Amino acid sequence: MRNADFHTLDVKLCCERKLAIYFRSGAEYNGWYMLEGRKIARITIPQGRKPIPRKTYKSMATQLKLTVDQFDRLLDCPLDGQTYRKLIEQQL
Repeated sequence: MRNADFHTLDVKLCCERKLAIYFRSGAEYNGWYMLEGRKIARITIPQGRKPIPRKTYKSMATQLKLTVDQFDRLLDCPLDGQTYRKLIEQQL
């Protein structure tokens, strides 16, 4: 788990760029991963640029239907949007 390496803003930007998630802002950022016009996974990210607690980091990974290791790879760049899509399609 590499939660100390990333901030909340890093997670938000990664989700926007790689997964094409559009976020609504409020008290937190809320966004949906869409697959073929259907809402598949919802992620909630705290606002601001701050370190991510371990429990929150694991929760964000679970919300995207990923293991913590896969979430680490998503944020660190080896896992791209198409690979994520294949992982989600296998789970459906």
